[in-house]
Amino acid sequence: MTERDHVWVTVAGFGGHIKATRSTLTVRKRNEERQYDVRNVGHLIVIGGHTIHTSALVSLLRQGAMVSIFDADGQLAGVFTPSGEGDAAIRLKSVQQQTFGHTYALTFVEHAINERLLTIERYGNAHSWDLLYEGELEFLHRSREEYPFLIKMDELRRLHQMNTDMYYEVMGRTLPPELGFHRRTKRPHTDPVNAMLSFGYALLYSAANVALLAASMDPDLGALTPGAGGLVYDVIDGFKPTMVDEPVFAIARDGLGQEEYERGNGRCLLSDTLTDRLLSVLHQTIEEEQINAVVRNLVRALEDGEPFSPVYS
Repeated sequence: MTERDHVWVTVAGFGGHIKATRSTLTVRKRNEERQYDVRNVGHLIVIGGHTIHTSALVSLLRQGAMVSIFDADGQLAGVFTPSGEGDAAIRLKSVQQQTFGHTYALTFVEHAINERLLTIERYGNAHSWDLLYEGELEFLHRSREEYPFLIKMDELRRLHQMNTDMYYEVMGRTLPPELGFHRRTKRPHTDPVNAMLSFGYALLYSAANVALLAASMDPDLGALTPGAGGLVYDVIDGFKPTMVDEPVFAIARDGLGQEEYERGNGRCLLSDTLTDRLLSVLHQTIEEEQINAVVRNLVRALEDGEPFSPVYS
C-alpha cells in the first residue's frame, strides 16, 4: 500500500525493518508492509528497536527529510538532518545567544502552567473536583503569580518544576490505581502511563524539532532549559497537556488490558497494539501548525524585536 502526503512516518515498538529505494520508503513489521513515496515523507520517527538500512537514510536525506531516533523509553538518541547550515541559521543562532534570557523563559513557563491549570479545571468541571486536596488549586494559582518576581533563573526553574510535579500528582488521582501512576518518573518507566506519556512526548519533540530546524533555529539553545534539545523542550512544554497528556489519560481511564503492556526487569514495555492505538490518537492531537505558529512567533520576536506572545490553545 502506498500512502501519500504524510508529514511524518512513525515506526514504534520492536522488530521493524526499514529500507528504501530512490523513490519508495518501505516499512515492514509484523508481516505488514507499508510503502511511502519518499518525496512526501518530511520526517521519519523511529522509536524502539528496529533495523534501518542506510539506503533509507540516504534517500530521505537527499529529499530534505529528517530522521529522528528514540530509544524504547522515548529518549532522543539522535537526529539525522540534510547537510549544510545556511547564513540564516548562523545569524539566528547568534541572536538566540544574545537575546534569550529571563523574559523568554518566563513566557514559556507562564504558558505551561496556564495549560496545566486548564487541564485540571477541565477535568474538575467535567467529572469531579475530588481529585484536589484542600488548597492545591489555590497554591498553583499563587505560584503562577509569583513567576514574574523570580529574577534568578534557578528559582524560576525550581518553582516551575515543583508546579509541574504537582500537576502530574493531581492528574494521577484521576487514573485507575492498578496502573501505578502517581507522578512522572525517570526512565526506565515501570508503569504504562509514564511509558505512554514518554512515547507521546517523543512524537511532540520530533514535531517541534522539525519546526525549529526548518526555521533555521538552533534547537540546543534554550531560553529556560539548558543542554541538548533545550529549545525544543521549552517550546513543547505548553503543548504537552492538551496534545499528549489529556489523550493519554483518557486512554488510561478507559482501561488497559493486561496484554497491552508488560512489566518486568524494572521497566514497562508497551505492546504493538497499544502503540498503534496511541499513534492513531496522537497523530490527530499533535497539531503541527500550532507548533509551527509558536516557532514563527519566536523567530519574529528574535529578528524584529516584537513581543514574544505565543498561542498554545
